Amino acid sequence: MEKLKRITKEKFDSLKKNEKELLLIYYKAYEKENGLIKSLTKSRKKIKKVKEKLNNIQTKKKEILEKIKSINKSLFTTSTIVCDKRWNSYICIFKNSDSQKSLYLGSHSSIVKALAPFYLKDEFEDSQEFLKKELKKIISTVQDKLIKHNDNNEITFKKNKLKNIVELYAESGRWDYWSIED
Repeated sequence: MEKLKRITKEKFDSLKKNEKELLLIYYKAYEKENGLIKSLTKSRKKIKKVKEKLNNIQTKKKEILEKIKSINKSLFTTSTIVCDKRWNSYICIFKNSDSQKSLYLGSHSSIVKALAPFYLKDEFEDSQEFLKKELKKIISTVQDKLIKHNDNNEITFKKNKLKNIVELYAESGRWDYWSIED
């Protein structure tokens, strides 16, 4: 937008009423625009400082994470739930940097039956994705009580039955829903 120069009071007084109003509106808009530009500049400077702080924290976090990984690799055991569609069964795979172990959880119907006290039946009867998500949540909740690591950081199972996993989950008290069957 091109800046109009301020005019003298005599010239302003000689203008028609609608011209004066337009000129005043323009000057107010121009001042508002300058204020917003200054505010935007200040905000960009603040954002830049925050990004620098965030970058420093992320760098420190990465350095610390590398130290933690070298101290105890067992802290970083991941679990994945897999559905074998051929047999309609579920497997949990535990993996860390040194080993990988699979745990057979059971068929779809046996898992639905075992988890029935914690969910409404229609919630997960036909949904593999819902069941996988819930199994992942359950396994993550009880993972420390379910597996252990030997001296070579290999994964071994403390408990390897779905019944035991469900009991550990019930003891944890972290379920979202509890159904009572009559």
